[in-house]
Amino acid sequence: MDRYRAPGLRASTHTVLRAAMLLGRADPLRVTVLTTLLLLEGLLPVALIQINKLLVDDLAAARYAALTSLVLAWVAVQLLGALLAPTVQALQGDLAERFAALVNERILDKSASLLGLDVVEDESFHDDLEVLQSGASSRPLNLIVNLVYSVRDVVTLAALVLLLAGYASWMPLLLLAGAFPYARAMISLREASWRAVLGRSREARAMNYLAGVALEPGHAQEARLYGLFGWLRSRYHEHFTRVHRLMRRTRWAEVARLLLPALFFFGAAGLAFGWTVRAAAAGAYSLGTVVLVLQSIARMQQTSQDLTTWVGFLYERAQFFDRFFHFLEASSTVQAPPTPAPIPDDLTIAFENVHFAYPDGRPVLRGVSFRIPAGETVALVGENGAGKTTVVKLLLRFYDPSEGRITVGGRDLRELDPAAWRRVVSAVFQNFGRYAFTLGENIGLGDLERLDDKAAIERAAASAGVDELAARMPHGYDEQLDKAFGGTELSGGEWQKVAIARALLRDARLLVLDEPAAALDARAERALYQSFARLGAGRTVLMISHRLASVKDVDRILVLKQGRLVEEGTHAQLLERIGEYHELWTLQARRYTHG
Repeated sequence: MDRYRAPGLRASTHTVLRAAMLLGRADPLRVTVLTTLLLLEGLLPVALIQINKLLVDDLAAARYAALTSLVLAWVAVQLLGALLAPTVQALQGDLAERFAALVNERILDKSASLLGLDVVEDESFHDDLEVLQSGASSRPLNLIVNLVYSVRDVVTLAALVLLLAGYASWMPLLLLAGAFPYARAMISLREASWRAVLGRSREARAMNYLAGVALEPGHAQEARLYGLFGWLRSRYHEHFTRVHRLMRRTRWAEVARLLLPALFFFGAAGLAFGWTVRAAAAGAYSLGTVVLVLQSIARMQQTSQDLTTWVGFLYERAQFFDRFFHFLEASSTVQAPPTPAPIPDDLTIAFENVHFAYPDGRPVLRGVSFRIPAGETVALVGENGAGKTTVVKLLLRFYDPSEGRITVGGRDLRELDPAAWRRVVSAVFQNFGRYAFTLGENIGLGDLERLDDKAAIERAAASAGVDELAARMPHGYDEQLDKAFGGTELSGGEWQKVAIARALLRDARLLVLDEPAAALDARAERALYQSFARLGAGRTVLMISHRLASVKDVDRILVLKQGRLVEEGTHAQLLERIGEYHELWTLQARRYTHG
């Protein structure tokens, strides 16, 4: 299905009903109370019209006995309406907050359930995410507001139809028939608007990114050194121009489509109004009845128009919730087996003729086979794009091989529960997390069971060289990080040490290190690898590094080239072969020699 085609009216109605049911589960009691108050609020305008009719008739006939009671009834209805309005708004606000929290929690829960990265790394996921993130704080509130006013107006409209039908049965039918084309045009307007919103999501992401580059501290130095602001502004304006052109064209085209339905809508009201005036002039109605009919027509016209607007907005909100439910129904190709096998005691890892291509069809690994005995430290080296990080993603089961298999202790990795498997693994990724939490929390995230274990956090910090950093901070491990929250900003190397400490906190049986020292100086790198040699005792360690001097002392080195395993052996063995590793080593050694 075209991602930018909004669903039809029936599908949107189903989506709104699903969203309403989800709202009901957010707070059943408040929903029940709010619905009851809305029914009452919807009847008040009709009650006022009836009171006005009785007052006018009694005055015209000089019947004064019931005037005081009617005036008091009129005041009571007005007072009740005045009290109901803020009460409904307060309940609406409470529900909106709970509903927005529920929607965001469902998004977080769904993200946690996606075991693989195939959904997360899909471009369409980011388009959906742009829509969900930008709308999660407002769309639930919008839906509630639109539902509240729609329910109220439906009650008012139904009561008016019954009231008018008692005087002229054709009149409410004419008014409703006139409202239908206008309502359909308004819904079409919302459909086109939402289709444009979906179509612009990629442009919106680009605009947000460009604005972020201009404002984020991480880009502040280069932006100023290279004078990037003008260029960034120009690129931002290009994306904005395309979005604005699309939205402007959509808006004005739909305005033109509203003209004829609007004429039909108000023409029907004019016919009903004219007929009532002529009937009153002929003496067919009492003065009070004339007032009732005229007020009912005016109120029905206004209520129909309002209801059409709310339904149109509901249709637009339905498109957000359509993406929301679509996201909740997304599934990863990586699934837990129905009956997972236990994690083997023997953590020997084997890649057996593994081929892999990403969902876009781009091949990365071609027939890769190797074995890592439990407790061995192995380095994976090769040029950029050789497939080293993809090996890590497959080993952690973020993806499954296209062909071949990966085994742990002789068991296919797909037979294990991914969550249980990942609990025995710890890793430092190239794109490690920089969290706007305290220093201690940044480390503690590596093992949530130890998040409050200060001693364990300090031991991991000392192993990664973060203890010296903590000692320099005014609040130690309680120091807030990231300037966005008024905290301390760390250097790239310091952040990398924090990420390493986070990985070391977990007593993992398998340690994966993807360029763990990329941001460190030579002395810090040497100290780190000495620490790894000590901490890696008894663990299986897979290390990826571009700096061959850092991995020359590992048990074995695997060399990847263009997705194939071309060599393996110790540092000395690989140098003797004068192959790919020898060439890479020579190039790096020559660089340092010339330096």
